[in-house]
Amino acid sequence: MRSLGRHRSIRYAPAFAVACAWAVLALVAVAPAARAQRAAGPQSVEEARIANAMGKYAEGTGFLERVAKTDSSWMDAQVELIRAFVIISKYDDAERLARAAVAAPGGRQALTAYGEVLATRGKYAAADSMFARAIAEHASDSLMASLNLALLAKRRGDMPRATAGFDRFIDIYNTASQTLTSREMMAVGIACRELGAGNPELFKDALKALDRAVVIDPANMEARVLLGELFLEKYNGAEAQKTLDEVLQINASNPRALVASASRLIFDGQPGADSLLLAALAVSPEFAPARVLAAHGMVDVERFADAIREAERALKVNPADADALAVLAGAKFVSGDEKGFEETKARVLAINPRDAGFFVELAEMTGRVRRYSVAADFARQAIAADPKNWKAHSVLGMNLMRLGKIPEGRASLDTAFKGDPFDVWVKNTLDLLDTFKNYDNSSTAHVNYMIEKTESAVISVYLHDLAEKAYSRFTQRYQFTPPPPIRIEVYRSHADFSVRTVGLAGLGALGVSFGTTLAFDSPAAKDAGPFNWASTVWHELAHTFTLGSTDHRIPRWLSEGLSVWEEHQARAGWGASVSPGFLEAFRTGKLVPVSRMNDGFMRPKYPDQIPFSYFQASLVCDLIVRDFGEKALMALLNEYKAGRTTDDAFQKVTGQDMAAFDKRFDTYMKQRFAGPLAAIAIPGPEYPAGMGVSEFKARADSLPGSYRAQVLAGMAFIKTNQNLEAIRMLERAHALFPLYGDNDSPAVMLAKLYGESGDKAKAIAMLKVVALSDESAFDANVQLGTLLAAANDSAGAMDALERAVFVNPFPADVHKSLAALAAARGDHARHVREREALVALDPVDKAAALFDLAVAYRSAGDEMKARRTVLRALEDAPNFERAQDLLLAIVDGRKP
Repeated sequence: MRSLGRHRSIRYAPAFAVACAWAVLALVAVAPAARAQRAAGPQSVEEARIANAMGKYAEGTGFLERVAKTDSSWMDAQVELIRAFVIISKYDDAERLARAAVAAPGGRQALTAYGEVLATRGKYAAADSMFARAIAEHASDSLMASLNLALLAKRRGDMPRATAGFDRFIDIYNTASQTLTSREMMAVGIACRELGAGNPELFKDALKALDRAVVIDPANMEARVLLGELFLEKYNGAEAQKTLDEVLQINASNPRALVASASRLIFDGQPGADSLLLAALAVSPEFAPARVLAAHGMVDVERFADAIREAERALKVNPADADALAVLAGAKFVSGDEKGFEETKARVLAINPRDAGFFVELAEMTGRVRRYSVAADFARQAIAADPKNWKAHSVLGMNLMRLGKIPEGRASLDTAFKGDPFDVWVKNTLDLLDTFKNYDNSSTAHVNYMIEKTESAVISVYLHDLAEKAYSRFTQRYQFTPPPPIRIEVYRSHADFSVRTVGLAGLGALGVSFGTTLAFDSPAAKDAGPFNWASTVWHELAHTFTLGSTDHRIPRWLSEGLSVWEEHQARAGWGASVSPGFLEAFRTGKLVPVSRMNDGFMRPKYPDQIPFSYFQASLVCDLIVRDFGEKALMALLNEYKAGRTTDDAFQKVTGQDMAAFDKRFDTYMKQRFAGPLAAIAIPGPEYPAGMGVSEFKARADSLPGSYRAQVLAGMAFIKTNQNLEAIRMLERAHALFPLYGDNDSPAVMLAKLYGESGDKAKAIAMLKVVALSDESAFDANVQLGTLLAAANDSAGAMDALERAVFVNPFPADVHKSLAALAAARGDHARHVREREALVALDPVDKAAALFDLAVAYRSAGDEMKARRTVLRALEDAPNFERAQDLLLAIVDGRKP
């Protein structure tokens, strides 16, 4: 297959930038002499076309409808009007006009437009006939008719005919490029895009042709949008948005550009797609791509009935719409409607028996709702239908990776990348796989681990035990045994973890569970920030059981809520906790009701909504356990496994519909957090800049129930070194919200003030609040452990220092303190663990660390490990006398 000429990368083209600038001037700027005339609306078919291009559809179509049939431009007006009516969803009017135009003298010029209307409505046979007539009768746009015939052949699965039709446009370009109109050049671009599946270099030619189509006619909005869609198709979100922004600057009401921009937001994980879809539907209420994308969004938040309604509405316009049929089938499948799925699948395959794209859509949809094994099966069906569908290979590879099938996943991704080298997700994942040689692999009874070599030794000391404890607890609670093995991957780079999870850097999460495959950030992942890696492991392993025990049917929100709930059950201080921001969100109606909890995770409206939703979902679990018992949680999981909806599951288990449960949760929140809610509800007047400390004090004294007033007064006193007054104000604030201990809490400030004043008992009390409120409070836990050890509370000191290790396991001093405390208490298991950790940290004096570990083993009664370890110490330092003495004692059988 021949190329159009020299290739260039898919990036923003200078020629296109110039064309856009020229187009804005051409479409927006109006010569002074013509302003008065233009104010009355378009005065010619060309001006009406430009009005439509600018989104002035009422003006443009109004003029076109008034063009007299006797006017020489009447046929041009009809073609433009037909296409404008399609844009704004007036499909019946478009079809009526097209039928009349084709029957009129010179009607051959409307044949292609008529065929396009018919194709848009799924009347493929009739559309074929119109396109064939346009070619046979030598209509002026017969090249567009030829392209449309090829597109219809592809839609039916006749790929030899489609490919031959597309390939013809390469010859057309190479022999007549200087004479092609803008729409004909656009047709060349579309043909090249279609041929790109077989030759990725042709995507660059598609870009080149679409660029030139815009240069020829800057008012060709369709070509402009196609450029943006091409960038997005080839994973370049930034350039897609630049291109689409150019369109929307000219026409903010272009439905196709609005939908493409919504797709770009979804591609880049940004909010705002809903508003763009609403804008598109306001202009074109039956625009199928908008309905389809909305349906996909409904599937993502597991509102399957709503997704089905959106898809069915799209199918009223075109009963054969491939994308609408795919999302309808997918929504029926994931909602458990097997019969409806099979019926929809039969409709699809009746049109195109080898519709690989249909199965790719199913694979992507089921993967998004965490049905990874099913997604892999659908991807295999796509490949069987079309082995050159590179997206199918990509989706299969990604889902095999999620299932822990690394070699098989890599093979599929290699195939995908060879066919489509523009796929950034695949490239990033393959690059990541190349780094797996830098990881150690280990295993325990039920779990396989992959940890970077530089830190695997120290992390394994804790992770192995932690994972097995979680496995044991969850197996018992959920009465479920996951298929072996569970795989845990630990990434030192947050960017690598993000690529492993979604194929791109920038993911905000710290851990992910695909079921039996888990991945999370190492505590050394500096770009992830400080976090409690141990609670993250516990959280993600809980997903393994809640997903597995429901056949991956549990709603996202409940799975997350249960994981946070399990963190709370496992260890005091783990998991999300209440904060003023969370309660303020509840108080002001910014928390979603339980009946729409998935929206809080998948469609956040403000930056903190996702973390708030995690905590809120855990509180729902608390409420269920309080009012219905823990068995109710397990009963809900059984209902989901059986395919019940949330409405049906809650009705059966709690005896309440979701509207009633929403009210129950609202009451629960008001009761549980009554005191703090009242305290944050008294904000007091505004605090103007420059207020003095006396004014802060006066405000606080006049509003003793205002949490904010007390905190601000306390901070003002701290700034002026009036610590006693600061303590008084902050003690008031703490009494109003005693559970809060994050960085900006009264507890943190009081702990510092008490420590500085020498009141260790009160400092300890505040540090305990911090430790139990902020699971990532490393410094507070170290400080607390030190104070408790000095106060002879060795058990409390060990708990605090262990919490510190679960945030950062690398400081040796923490392990030394823990080892000493454990040895003094006769806690041999912990003593050994801490000495193992110190050896794993590869200290400068390795022999001394090995000697201490040997002593710990011997104290624990493990003479064999003690002997092996002391021999290692002597290998490092042959003259180490204490190690020599220990070895002799072991050999002689002397008691430790």
